[in-house]
Amino acid sequence: MPTSLQSVPVRWLIAVIGFPIGGFIGHLVGGPAATIPAALISGAIAGAIIGVGQGFALNLRSQALAVWGSSTAVGLGLSLAVVTAIIGLIDTTADAAALGAVSGLAIGAGQAVLLQRQGVHHAWIWVPASAVAWAAGWLVTASVGVALAAGWPVYGLTGAIMSQVITGIVIWRLMASHPAATSTTA
Repeated sequence: MPTSLQSVPVRWLIAVIGFPIGGFIGHLVGGPAATIPAALISGAIAGAIIGVGQGFALNLRSQALAVWGSSTAVGLGLSLAVVTAIIGLIDTTADAAALGAVSGLAIGAGQAVLLQRQGVHHAWIWVPASAVAWAAGWLVTASVGVALAAGWPVYGLTGAIMSQVITGIVIWRLMASHPAATSTTA
């Protein structure tokens, strides 16, 4: 985990760039998330890039970074594939918010396991916080006029700023409640 609790909010916001980069590369490689295979591939690629960016922001090392990145990739890939199977192409604001909530739950659950292993008390709070943050990210993206029908696997910069502010506050508070977790690197 980060060596300085004060650096968490700033470093976490830096991870914002992982969202547009991950979304672009995921979309480029996997294609529009309009089919289950494309959603799985594009979501996993975007999730891996986002997870690694967040892991670097948290100053995770080796195995912990791999676990954080992998859980984000699996969570986003599987949730995007499941939501695509149920809804089809995400093309409305309601669809996007549902995708965000489901993705946030899946991603948050995987990441919370690592937070718990790192000694962060009340790590379970990360799961609903992630669901709210990811849903808010998609809502912001849809409200600024981004074409949802393009099949992006994740929201872009505007949504990333919103979701990272929400999750940044939560991770900072979680880590503040257990100072030993802030001096640990895995």
